[in-house]
Amino acid sequence: MELIFPIRDEPSARLMRVKAQCLYRAGVISEREEQAVLRRAAKALAASDCLQTVRRHDETPAYAA
Repeated sequence: MELIFPIRDEPSARLMRVKAQCLYRAGVISEREEQAVLRRAAKALAASDCLQTVRRHDETPAYAA
């Protein structure tokens, strides 16, 4: 799994999340495999400073910008 879905940093976690969802929808991987990748990606994103920045940005109303 780690060879097919390498998660090393925030950008690769986001990409592997999309890749897993696409491969699951195409019937290439099982739901269990997709969920395993999504959990690994979530852990990497939770540790990322970029995710914290995005969360703060998402909470700011559009009219306040």
